[in-house]
Amino acid sequence: MTVAIQGLALHEFSRHTEALNDRLASMLWYRYKKQSPLQIAFCALMLTLEPNCKIRRLYDALPYRTLRVNMVEFKNTMAHLGYGSHQLETLAPQIDQRLLPCLFVTESDTFEWPNQPLVILKIDEAKKRLTIYDCVKEKARYATFDEAETWGFGEVCTFFALQEDQQTTSKFMRAGTGFTWFRALLSRFNKIFYQVLFAGFFLNLIALTVPIFIMLVYDRVIATQSTETLWYLVPFVVLAICFEWGLRYLRSQNLSWLAARLDSIVGNRMFSHLIQLEPKYIEQASISSQISRVRSFEHVRDFFSGPVFLSMLELPFTILALVIIALIAGPLVWVPIVLAGVYLGLFFVMRRYIRVLIRTAAKASSARQLFSIETLEKIEDIRAYGLEEAWQDKFRQLAGREYLAHFKLNQYGVTAETLGHALTIISAVAVLSFGTSLIWSGDMTVGALVATMILVWRVLTPLYSLCTMIPRLEQLSGSIAQVNDLMDIENEAQQNVKRARLKKLNGSLSFNEVTLQYTEEQAPVFTHLNLEVAAGEVAVISAPSGCGKSSILKLAQGLYQPTKGAIRVDGFDIRQIDPVDLRRQIASLPQKPDFFFGTVMENMQLAKPTAKEPEVWQALRMAGAASAVESMPEKLETLIAKPGTPELTPVLKFQLSLARLYLQNAKMVLIDEQPDAVLQGETGKQLKAYIQQSKGQRCIVMASPRRDFIALADRVLLLHLRKQPTQAKPQELEQLQEVPHAEKAE
Repeated sequence: MTVAIQGLALHEFSRHTEALNDRLASMLWYRYKKQSPLQIAFCALMLTLEPNCKIRRLYDALPYRTLRVNMVEFKNTMAHLGYGSHQLETLAPQIDQRLLPCLFVTESDTFEWPNQPLVILKIDEAKKRLTIYDCVKEKARYATFDEAETWGFGEVCTFFALQEDQQTTSKFMRAGTGFTWFRALLSRFNKIFYQVLFAGFFLNLIALTVPIFIMLVYDRVIATQSTETLWYLVPFVVLAICFEWGLRYLRSQNLSWLAARLDSIVGNRMFSHLIQLEPKYIEQASISSQISRVRSFEHVRDFFSGPVFLSMLELPFTILALVIIALIAGPLVWVPIVLAGVYLGLFFVMRRYIRVLIRTAAKASSARQLFSIETLEKIEDIRAYGLEEAWQDKFRQLAGREYLAHFKLNQYGVTAETLGHALTIISAVAVLSFGTSLIWSGDMTVGALVATMILVWRVLTPLYSLCTMIPRLEQLSGSIAQVNDLMDIENEAQQNVKRARLKKLNGSLSFNEVTLQYTEEQAPVFTHLNLEVAAGEVAVISAPSGCGKSSILKLAQGLYQPTKGAIRVDGFDIRQIDPVDLRRQIASLPQKPDFFFGTVMENMQLAKPTAKEPEVWQALRMAGAASAVESMPEKLETLIAKPGTPELTPVLKFQLSLARLYLQNAKMVLIDEQPDAVLQGETGKQLKAYIQQSKGQRCIVMASPRRDFIALADRVLLLHLRKQPTQAKPQELEQLQEVPHAEKAE
């Protein structure tokens, strides 16, 4: 059993559970429209499974807004925390100790929306009792076996730690199987694929009844004018059609579920992986390419729910149709066999050309999209410099290349479809021609010829569909390759498994011979940077634009990696520290503050999820934003950053971002360069007072050319374009020969 129960008395465990519940209620659960007993059950479970789990981790895993927590959301939350779940039905005393702690829902309760769940913490066979947490009475207690048996059979939900290396999509498992990421993911759905193939086999068997029925009607009913035979045959055909409809319905249900499930899993995994990638992968890619990555799986989803996948499922079973043709038409079976070979040849030849055209068209489309995004971003400058005509000419050229590439692609696609259709007509003519001679020679009946025609089309239709869908198949192949390439890149979460986490940041920062070079082709931004900022000291970076002030702050956060040298936080090399955990302990004020769609309170709590209203108001007053927020319709609950509504003013954005920095109360503070308009007045005075009061308490690194802020510093770092940085004391600046970037405060 866990330390949480062994080391604590029941009343102590109840008290800790209630305290955790109260903290989460004040942080997050007050947003839920209805409270659920699963919330207190979650607290009891987590205190048992992970007594030292950080509150921020729980906050990130729980649903942000919901009507009422149900069992699905409960399991999803546990999955986000790294715990899988199993469900079984049994009596409470019969649960294996190794499955504890677990959630128990009595048979009189509803499992999906339980009102009286129990958390079983321990089973004592010697004393014939269970240690449980009663989620209704909100306390831990003992329950005897006799009492537990009165609950009857119940649904038990057990939880176990997920091992990343044991997942089918992990690199460890894929190294053994040789699968790509997407192929490994598909292996989770092998049962569904087997069911679909099994249904397809019987569908093709049943589908053979129709041509056989037609053959019998021609040869046994019409030829002999025997209507009695027809009445014997009709019920079997009707029954076969009903079975076929049922199997097709089940298959379509399975494929629709598979497409939706894959879309959900891959979409979420891709998005999660993308936002956890190192910044160098994100910043070097354009917005359109990022959107293309996220949307690339749409082609895969459409494939599994569309006709192409069905045609591919039908291909293996065309052998059944060929066998029947051989039995009823003899040598006529060579017609579909030869034409099938021609179809395959057409498919591979056209695919080779279309593959090149698809890449050309994709490249042309990407270039036009990039140009369109650049135009929208710089439209004011384009008008200011009178570049409208030049911009239109450039757009016309890019659009022309794109349209020409797509024209050629469509032309080849239509050519493949036309040739495929021609082969279908040729097959019909060939079957009729050779079939007629076989009828005249008495080797074949008229009914057998009609049945053969139907069966030949059944053989060739999937091949015809493949030829018409070559562009889609290539898009599918490209999308899967793009997904695999993305998922093969290690994100920060995967890299940080073996990295250390600082329990508490003290706030010292040092740069030792650091060189930063964005790419191998570019010259270094700076070289041999040395800076030592002790805990409680203030350092100001002063430099012209483009010298790397913001980059230094990003290096300190682990957003950039130095080309050479070492960066240390509290004496630890930053490469040995979990960067995500480090960033959460650093307060930063970016050059361009961003806010997310939500309330003012929610945006403030991004910095400190446990913050309560009085703390938020205090931070807003320090930043000079309190009066602006008070004038809003719903004050802290006012929605901001809503799409389609006017943006916040630049000054208010800065003030709210500054309030977020104050609220975090971190030991290390990074402040990027801000415009003079927001630093003048009361807000700037408050910031100076904050910096002055922080001396000896927190490490502050600020990028600013203003002399009033430089005067507050313990040390000043001077950057020069592509030159070695230099350090100075504020009082030494006057003695320097050249400080062109230092500005006086107005």
